[in-house]
Amino acid sequence: MAHRVLTLKYRPQAFSDLVGQEHVSQVLARAIEGGRVAHAYLFAGARGVGKTTSARILAKALNCQNRKGAEPCNQCPPCLEITSGVSLDVSEIDGASNRGIADVQALREKVRFTPTGGRYRVVIIDEVHQLSNDAFAALLKTLEEPPAHLVFIFATTDPQKLPETIRSRTQRFDFARVALRKVSGRLGEIAAREAADPDGVRFKLTEGAALLIAQKSEGSIRDAVSALDQVVSSGEATVDEELVRRVLGIADREAFFTLVGAIVERNPKAALAALHAAFEKGIDPDELAQGLTEHLRHLLVLKVDPEAAELVPATTDELERLKAQAAQWSEHDLMRLMRLAADLGEPMRESAQPMIHLEAAVLQMATLEPGETLAQLLARLEALEKRLGGEGASTVPRPSGPSGARSAPPPPAARTAPVRSTVAGSSRPGAPGTPPPSGSPAQRPPAMQAPAPRQAAPAPSHGTAQALADDEALPALDTETLQRWERVMEGINARKRMLGAFLQESHFRGVTSDAIVMAMDDLHRSVVDERANRELVESEAASVFGRPLTLRCVKIDPNQVARPMAAADVRPLVERAIEWFDGDPVIPGRPAPRSDA
Repeated sequence: MAHRVLTLKYRPQAFSDLVGQEHVSQVLARAIEGGRVAHAYLFAGARGVGKTTSARILAKALNCQNRKGAEPCNQCPPCLEITSGVSLDVSEIDGASNRGIADVQALREKVRFTPTGGRYRVVIIDEVHQLSNDAFAALLKTLEEPPAHLVFIFATTDPQKLPETIRSRTQRFDFARVALRKVSGRLGEIAAREAADPDGVRFKLTEGAALLIAQKSEGSIRDAVSALDQVVSSGEATVDEELVRRVLGIADREAFFTLVGAIVERNPKAALAALHAAFEKGIDPDELAQGLTEHLRHLLVLKVDPEAAELVPATTDELERLKAQAAQWSEHDLMRLMRLAADLGEPMRESAQPMIHLEAAVLQMATLEPGETLAQLLARLEALEKRLGGEGASTVPRPSGPSGARSAPPPPAARTAPVRSTVAGSSRPGAPGTPPPSGSPAQRPPAMQAPAPRQAAPAPSHGTAQALADDEALPALDTETLQRWERVMEGINARKRMLGAFLQESHFRGVTSDAIVMAMDDLHRSVVDERANRELVESEAASVFGRPLTLRCVKIDPNQVARPMAAADVRPLVERAIEWFDGDPVIPGRPAPRSDA
């Protein structure tokens, strides 16, 4: 007996055989049972999901002589003729080969005659969107006023290309991509039917192999069955994952478990080794990038919904391994990893050495620090505001008012201009009995005062920055100096926001006759002391202070206590940090600005 490919041998012949299109088959079946048959149908959807197959089943159901309910019997002459493609009452043409006006005119003449053996003449036009505009115009009159015995069924993968005049005269059914587990279940059913068929090919299909084929088909039943037929043609008695990967050229999933395992453990050395090990096995860079993105997608899905196994093409054991990897990262960090992997496509396509881009992305993923969400930042801000607000409330007198009324803010003389950079320094004490100048740290509330003076250990020179000598005295940090530094920071933030952020996290020690002194750790120094950044700071400082000033970076004393910041100083920092995030985030529960902060 001649071999029949599996896609033809197991093509559905009844509505109940359709997989994943119940929303279509049920409506059609009830319409047939109720005698509410339309004169034109439009079946739209992706390739291989059952559009043309459903059209043939509908044609058989309309002409079947022994129909039971809505299902054709597949035994009467009309059913057998339609199944074999020789029925005179069913015309099946494709829009690509019969797209001209002459073809449509010939079709119009043909469908005028009554059916020969059934009740309806059915015209199935596959890929109908490829008809020309003139052909659609010629078809329009027949479609608008068809004979009672005529039914049109249009199938297309691109319904938007059909003129609105055609679409408005049809009943449209959208065919969905078949779910992953349903595709793998269909493959298992075909394997079982082949084993029961005396003329069939006996093979054992593993769960992992069925899921792998289903994943590659991307929701197309026809593609999945064709791929199964190709794998079975290898002659192996057992169709497992290894065989499917070898025959269909799919990358080994174990390579991605190893690679992503090193990434989630933040081990760049192991990640780079795993990447090159996969490359040496024959997986090209494009497949590696796609597989990495897909694996991270599985982690994100299971992190968001651990019960969403139907969305992940993996066996039970693999699902547990994926959940274990996903547990080590938050969903926000997994989204950052996915973005890094997804952004590789275009630069890799345009590069003569795509592996370099992939290496850089993998190393960046493996060294990615955990991030914080906006909600977490705002929660920390609220906690800090409450703590600092409580401290300030006991030191700043407020006039009493009626019960339940909001207390008035302190008078302007008791307030100090907000300073956005952290100040760590000391003012030299005045003579005993001499009142401190207005606006000096002694007049500020404790929450705004600078810390007690501490000697910082000498720091080695870094680049062109100079270390501050132990015996070099700094002038007092008065209000005027702080206000001028605030203006310097505003100018820097307007020109280079990231540099402003690093300066805000450093400690402003003061201004000497020829220098601005900043205390910071090595990480901040490496950024602030870059030539372009240093020149920007010195330029802004010279314009504000009215004299040339150089930037001196000294090493911060780990025992030094930074000046506590008031709530009014903290909120602008967080608001500015929020601006750095991409897009315009919607922050659930974000509090309104406090007028008395």
